[in-house]
Amino acid sequence: MKYALVTFGCRVNQADSAGLDGDLRAAGGRPTTVSDADLVVVNTCSVTSSADQSARQTIRRIRRGNPDARIVVTGCYATRAAEELSRLPGVEAVVPNARKEQFTADLRPLIASLPRGTGDGPCGATLETQPSSRTVQMLAVQTGCDEACTYCIIPRTRGHGRSRSFDDVLGRVRSAVADGVKEVVLAGVHLGSYGRDLTPGTSLQSLAQALDALPVDCRFRISSLEPMDCEPGLIDLVARRGRFVPHFHLPLQHASDAVLRAMGRPYTRDDYRRVVDALRDALPDAAIGSDIIAGFPGETAADHAASLDYLAGSPLTSVHVFPYADRPGTQASRMSSNVDVAVTRRRARELREVAGQLQQRFRHRAVGTVRSALTLGGGAAALTDNYLKVELAPLLPGNRLVDVRIVSTTAGRMLGEPLGAV
Repeated sequence: MKYALVTFGCRVNQADSAGLDGDLRAAGGRPTTVSDADLVVVNTCSVTSSADQSARQTIRRIRRGNPDARIVVTGCYATRAAEELSRLPGVEAVVPNARKEQFTADLRPLIASLPRGTGDGPCGATLETQPSSRTVQMLAVQTGCDEACTYCIIPRTRGHGRSRSFDDVLGRVRSAVADGVKEVVLAGVHLGSYGRDLTPGTSLQSLAQALDALPVDCRFRISSLEPMDCEPGLIDLVARRGRFVPHFHLPLQHASDAVLRAMGRPYTRDDYRRVVDALRDALPDAAIGSDIIAGFPGETAADHAASLDYLAGSPLTSVHVFPYADRPGTQASRMSSNVDVAVTRRRARELREVAGQLQQRFRHRAVGTVRSALTLGGGAAALTDNYLKVELAPLLPGNRLVDVRIVSTTAGRMLGEPLGAV
């Protein structure tokens, strides 16, 4: 059986696809390209209507390009609208998020009906995701969410918060490192709630401490974390120990307190500011990313100006800007005072301009510094601990942790030179 994985959306979906990849390999499958696959698994996102549209277009494209492939759809869109997806040509099965852990067991008859070939198939087409890179492993330690953000459909598609046990997480890390992985990224839908549902209860900080003490040759990265969950003890662990890299992603979503209340976000702009400033004080060279939404229902010109003002003076290093997209079934979709589409686009463009300045400032500040970095692919580039992608000269072997001096940044490209023997 030859299979391909196509993944949309967040790091949790990427982590889920890594698990599906392992399950399909264990069932005798071999990864290949979409055009050559017997089975294509599409792991969908449903955070916006455009994500749904992209998934539908991709499924139709797969069907046209490989009409013999059996298509299985999973993920958040599959959970929210299974019947809608099952009607698309070529879709053999729709698997909700709750059944991802039993994916190959549920699909055993389908998998058994596929060809059992030998030899190595081609891989590397741009469309599909090959999660087992033997370099970086996304590991979902938590899924689901019990928060009530008014714009978000994810609690309906992922369910209540659920955490993997300590033993499960540690075992998966050991397995990944034995497979050659040098960086493990902890992912979750509400990562900061890790352990609250376990008996006895525990926390993300406790898990981080256990991983920090684990005698394995890899580094750890924390995925997106709600600002109220970025506790001083966790910041201190990253600052003092070095196993966890100095990279945080703390979604702001808006810098107007009125809009934050309408969004159902449990903090104010000053709460967020205090967390980010404390993080910058403890880790001066850390990457601190964020998300922000433009054009939320009821957003005024003054609200938008508040976001521009905060971003411009903030220590953030990157910001993902999302124009508000109505998501039927959410509380926000029932709100009045929608912002005109053209106004939303203009505001998003203005926010992206500021975000670009923040990213450029961070890149320029990094020139001349020496950072720990992980070489990627064939060794022509490396990812620094503080999340900068640096092109290397000379080339190095892939999947090596090395020290790199950043020598220049031009037009979005950063160049670096390795230090010492590798």
